[in-house]
Amino acid sequence: MRRFIDQKRPLSLYVHVPFCSRKCSYCAFYSVPSSECGGKDMERYHEIVTRQIMGIREEFPHAFDTIYIGGGNPGMLGPERLASLLREAEFLGMPKEVTVELNPEQVTNEMIRTIRPYVTRISIGIQSLDDDMLSSLGRNSTRKRNLEALSILRAEGIPYNADLITAVPGFSASDSIRDIDELSTFDPGHISFYCLCYEEGTPMFARFAERDENLEIDCLRSGWNRLAELGYEHYEISNFAREGAYSRHNLAYWHLDQYIGLGPGAESSLGYAPTCSVRCNDDLRTFLSRPTLDFEPLDMTKTMLEYIMVSLRTKWGIDKAEFARRFSIDFDETFSDSVSQLDSNLYRDDPERFCLTEDGFMLLDSIIFSLYCAY
Repeated sequence: MRRFIDQKRPLSLYVHVPFCSRKCSYCAFYSVPSSECGGKDMERYHEIVTRQIMGIREEFPHAFDTIYIGGGNPGMLGPERLASLLREAEFLGMPKEVTVELNPEQVTNEMIRTIRPYVTRISIGIQSLDDDMLSSLGRNSTRKRNLEALSILRAEGIPYNADLITAVPGFSASDSIRDIDELSTFDPGHISFYCLCYEEGTPMFARFAERDENLEIDCLRSGWNRLAELGYEHYEISNFAREGAYSRHNLAYWHLDQYIGLGPGAESSLGYAPTCSVRCNDDLRTFLSRPTLDFEPLDMTKTMLEYIMVSLRTKWGIDKAEFARRFSIDFDETFSDSVSQLDSNLYRDDPERFCLTEDGFMLLDSIIFSLYCAY
């Protein structure tokens, strides 16, 4: 792995914790419910990831730029194991940002106080404050437990992000507005507001095979407008922040910076131009016996297209000077014809940047495809 890491550039760390109490109805991410694993599996997982972090330190002897522990449900490791992982990852220095995902069931005073010395923010999967919607999504938590978790985070005074899901079949935009309004009373600095996505093979897909695009548009538009009224900046297609409280770790993804992922299903992107994509394709059992990584060096064209895809998710879009430095290609000369064929309401284009408006966010996939075809 060392030969793919650019030692002159920052490196972020993502740790995927695959354990969960049970799979949500919409979830297609790799995770293993507690009925299929036990304490010995978690201990073995902890040992392997700790050893991998120590190995990375030998190959990249610098502090990580950011750290994110996600899942699954990282809280199932318990506060002591989480604190141990974080101590190991921060051995060479405290990163600019350290985030741990927690489900509401794991948000306790003990959990927050144990990991607090090692984290700068929490990301909590609220999803909704409506019991019927939570039930439809197959969430373990309830409205009461969600409110208790939010109260603990507010009382502990730790910065946090809260996830909300919208466009759930059987619910309307007004339900999402109600969630946003109530959540905002707890004053989170960051809110992730996602349109429900469920893939084939999930229980949600079996119940609602066809997505209602009109419902999605109505829910997103209404939610975006309400979040703006409440002072949240729409800085990425699904993410909103007050007073610049951006997710620094996720910005590393959207800027196609270097990050390394550990754990079953985790991905990495190493290098600058071109990059190398690395993925751990193991299931939990394989990972616990002998974890392996698949390396896919990307050529310059694939790296460039990846950069376009992630950059256009943000309000800043494509930095043309950075684009030229990275790929030795002039963005305007290459894509001006394709851009000129887009509706002018979908984008902003100036000598420094090409970025999308909220109307453009709605058509992100088709705009990216049109740029792909132009190259």
